[in-house]
Amino acid sequence: MKKLLLIIAGLLFLTSPALFLYVLNNGNPIMNKWMTHEVTAHLDAIGYSKSDFQKHSYNIPKMDINHDFYHTHYYVIFKDEPNIIYYYGKKKRFGDVVQFCEKEDAATYEFIKENTEHNEEACISMLDNR
Repeated sequence: MKKLLLIIAGLLFLTSPALFLYVLNNGNPIMNKWMTHEVTAHLDAIGYSKSDFQKHSYNIPKMDINHDFYHTHYYVIFKDEPNIIYYYGKKKRFGDVVQFCEKEDAATYEFIKENTEHNEEACISMLDNR
């Protein structure tokens, strides 16, 4: 029994750096899956379907963002607006999914704050409360 416990402890000791590096590079896989589920449910409730999207996935921004939201974001590129990237986030402490006011131009990677076709009325700035 002691030998089995020593083997398990040794394996955990050897694999923990690899797991740590994976999470550091790719983000927490549980959080990524949860964010994908929450945002797609939000978009379904608004009336969008997966056929409306050209591309969509979770995203981990490299900059400091609004501290009221989880750091993992979700981005959506709609088929009818392929040059604009929309970002969604989930508020901490059992909050709602919200579209961020800042959209990104896919060609220049600059933020756009003006109204676009898929704007939601209640958007929150991702650059506030940093």
